[in-house]
Amino acid sequence: MSTFVRNSSNVSRFFAALRQERDLRPGQLAALLGASNSSKVGSLIRSFELGEPLSDHWLQKLKTELKPDPAELQQCIKLDQAAAIAQLELERVAWEAWADEPINPYLSIRYSPGAGLVRKVPREFCTPRETAEDREWARQRAEHWSASQLNRNRHKGILTWSRRECTWFDEYGLNPRRGSVTFAGRNPDARIQVSGSQ
Repeated sequence: MSTFVRNSSNVSRFFAALRQERDLRPGQLAALLGASNSSKVGSLIRSFELGEPLSDHWLQKLKTELKPDPAELQQCIKLDQAAAIAQLELERVAWEAWADEPINPYLSIRYSPGAGLVRKVPREFCTPRETAEDREWARQRAEHWSASQLNRNRHKGILTWSRRECTWFDEYGLNPRRGSVTFAGRNPDARIQVSGSQ
């Protein structure tokens, strides 16, 4: 299984500097690495230097040919890891703010892969509720409404109650299962599960 170096701006700049010290163009370096298509692999090397991922295969060949100082390389890796962690935290904060924004609940009905429709949940289930008990009562009624819609359409569906909370239904609106979405498990663009998918 191939793995990739990601967010490697310090590492990629370090390797670019090593290549330039030897006065090699990316295609020339690719030829030294034994690439059968030096133009294509040279493009991969240049893309890597600009921050794109590179497979372990070519990264190992670069290390063998360019012989980077291990301490300098380790320092670059640490800097990249720190930058990646900081970026992830920024994304988490932004996602949490987005997820806390109120939405109008809706039911997604799936007819076939890539085809379906969205129905707004009736207003009486969406009005602000004073207590947790009121909210739970409204949600139960919305789930009952959703199940009846799906039963009529004979398809699967998802009631999206908020950006954090959903209820999944099997065909005919059967087997409702509540779930929540977190930053770690987010997949905002694919709310309906395809068989065998995440």
